Amino acid sequence: MLILFYFIFNGEKEYRKDASVKTNSYFEGLRIVNKRSGSDAWVIAARKADFSGDETVARMYAVTINAIKEGMVLDADSGRYNMVTRELLLEENIKIRIKDSLISARSLAWNPSTRLLTSEDRVMIDGRKFRIEGDGLSATEGQKLKLTKNVRATFY
Repeated sequence: MLILFYFIFNGEKEYRKDASVKTNSYFEGLRIVNKRSGSDAWVIAARKADFSGDETVARMYAVTINAIKEGMVLDADSGRYNMVTRELLLEENIKIRIKDSLISARSLAWNPSTRLLTSEDRVMIDGRKFRIEGDGLSATEGQKLKLTKNVRATFY
């Protein structure tokens, strides 16, 4: 009985110790805030983030980005954020709400050095009275958006 008791408590502790050494660090409830002129410019929140071995890349799950000044809210199933380069790649089920429009895509990449948001995938933009879709996207911080090929617009 004493041996069983020892195994249950001490054995479990050893197992947890070994498991934690083999896995990378992670956060639950991650929040990254970018400030400009003393106020929040944008906020990235994720339900969970796993970090690479060198802790420079965060693999995030259930991602929400709020660009406060632009009035934009973005949701994605997952993404990767590089803490050094500040590059962001979002993947799966991406929805961006800007004013009365909804933009849907499978992947989006943000490059802070060029200040450009891009995608090679099919992108749909739904507004109150229109739908525009095309392959490939390029967007600037000033919300100038360009679909690059196979563009189709429907107005209703």
